[in-house]
Amino acid sequence: MVSWSRAFRGAAGIVLYSIIWWIIGSLLIGAGFFISGWGFSTGFYGSGAALISMLGGVILIFIGSVIGILGTMAAFLKILPEIVVEEIKNS
Repeated sequence: MVSWSRAFRGAAGIVLYSIIWWIIGSLLIGAGFFISGWGFSTGFYGSGAALISMLGGVILIFIGSVIGILGTMAAFLKILPEIVVEEIKNS
């Protein structure tokens, strides 16, 4: 059985990796909001460039969210097998 200290170290690893991935995703999300904000300031209804910047912003927001979610899941799937293998070797 996994000890509490190993379980908490694994949880801390997952949280730290997740924070890194969410920082990367948040940078993309922020860039998406920044780009789409430019679309509003140039006049959304009269300009094709504003529509493109709005679409680009939405795409960046989506990509940033996907990176954060997948990075969190990947961190979990990276740490958990390491704990299992360590327990099997110690048994």
